[in-house]
Amino acid sequence: MAHTQTKELNKIVLGSMDFYVMAFTGSIPTDEEIEKEENMIGRTKNGATINYNTTWYLAESDDGKAKKRKITGENMSIGYGNITWNGNTIKALVATARTTEANGKRTTKIGGIENDDGIRYLIRGVHKDKVDGDIRITGVGVNTASWEAAFSPTQETIITPTFELEPKLDDDGTLLIYEEEIIEPAVGITLSKRTETVVANSTVTLTASTSPAGETVTWASSDEDNATVTSGGVVTGVSAGTATITASITVDGNTYTDSCVVTVTSAGA
Repeated sequence: MAHTQTKELNKIVLGSMDFYVMAFTGSIPTDEEIEKEENMIGRTKNGATINYNTTWYLAESDDGKAKKRKITGENMSIGYGNITWNGNTIKALVATARTTEANGKRTTKIGGIENDDGIRYLIRGVHKDKVDGDIRITGVGVNTASWEAAFSPTQETIITPTFELEPKLDDDGTLLIYEEEIIEPAVGITLSKRTETVVANSTVTLTASTSPAGETVTWASSDEDNATVTSGGVVTGVSAGTATITASITVDGNTYTDSCVVTVTSAGA
């Protein structure tokens, strides 16, 4: 079902992503399992880019009056800048890298195509936004970009991996899962009272608070002959028995209601 929040028309995605990388074992772990500090591949620098492109075949008649297109291929990748990295990072980014630690030293060897480990990695990007909701991207693949580390006396050393994604997330050929948190605005109406006991022909004033504030309240009575309610929540003409007074608001096509039962206990003047 489509989601049509007015708020989303004004939503701006602003900010970078944190990236987590772990060996893919055939299924997607929970967010909590993925988004651990031990899986964070490094701090992001200069943001991230998701790229999807397709290859199309065009069939066309000689006179150009008949045309038909069909997708014949697709590619998708996730690229980002990494400002905090070490030998373990290289191990995850370079298929031929081998990393060992001994005697207070970490050693990473790179190269030798026979050393390709064949590992496919699950890569998770998280864009955090407390106002509009977090965004998560998830894919499986390997870094296919060249590994380049430029050491400069006047600039930080940033590496820029690009993970080419493979259709391993499910049986549908999905290359990437894009998830958005939907933060719903609070919507509803609350009357100041749930019940009110009065004498006959008394006047009762009910107040309603709405969220969002300022919504137009529509009032109604279940017993119009004996109780009339005006737009301000003023109930008059209550006689023997009970009357249910209902207040409602309509937001984005949805109606929200609250009610109060007015009961007469004794005769009035």
